[in-house]
Amino acid sequence: MADRLQDLIAGACSPAHSGPDLELNLEISDLINQKQGTFPRIAAMTIVQLVNSRSTNQGMLALSLLDVCVKNCGYPFHLQISTKEFLNALVYSFPAQPQTSLSFAARPPQKKSLDIQWNHFDYVPHQPSVPDPVVERILYMIKEWKIGLALRAPYKEDLTNINSMYRLLKRRGYRFPEIKEDSVAALVTHSVLRTPEELEEQDNVRLSAKLQEHIRRGTEEDLVLADMIMKWLSGYEKRGRPDYQQRFSEQIRGIRSKAIVLYELLESMRQGEKIDRAMQ
Repeated sequence: MADRLQDLIAGACSPAHSGPDLELNLEISDLINQKQGTFPRIAAMTIVQLVNSRSTNQGMLALSLLDVCVKNCGYPFHLQISTKEFLNALVYSFPAQPQTSLSFAARPPQKKSLDIQWNHFDYVPHQPSVPDPVVERILYMIKEWKIGLALRAPYKEDLTNINSMYRLLKRRGYRFPEIKEDSVAALVTHSVLRTPEELEEQDNVRLSAKLQEHIRRGTEEDLVLADMIMKWLSGYEKRGRPDYQQRFSEQIRGIRSKAIVLYELLESMRQGEKIDRAMQ
């Protein structure tokens, strides 16, 4: 099955394509979600190899697929893109310092090819110091992950390497593109009322992903942590696990508080007044 995943990724990133195949990209992200286990890591590392392709077109296709996976595969995939191994591979082709060559508009004429047809992403190349669209897109994505995941995700403490890479590139002189808020919004986890069982299942997915990573690393410290996680997942050890009934009650209290605030707001409004104006 892992071979099928890699074949699908290779097909989605084939340089013969003139643009991303969204349907195939979503199929790949669905397969990652269904199988879990080692699939998030296999996918992340396979994609990042293609990002470093000599073909700009293939690199951009791989980044498009990576973006779909990040925004649809959740914590197990987020954990993989925040590993030092992945992030180092992602910026493998970056010069130690930004290049100071011609801007996009001023580049000399090139032969017509798929490599220069990319203009459908949600960013605008803006800095003459980075003439490579793959580098520019990676800078955009790292900043997007920093804002949407490393700063806002409920599990942000597991994604600190993203912040570290952002700071490293900034110290080296790389300038990051402006980020569109709707782009970041696709990464932000929205509050959803969950039952105690759903809250526990959500945590178990995260613990299973951590278990895979600790076992893969295999250091003495990692194996100790893996042993503890296995005890939690099996139910053998209860200490250290959250009280999911209490979490559920806290959600209910939060919803009730918001409902009271909204009711009081509506009561204070004058006839014909818009709610956004009243909130100001």
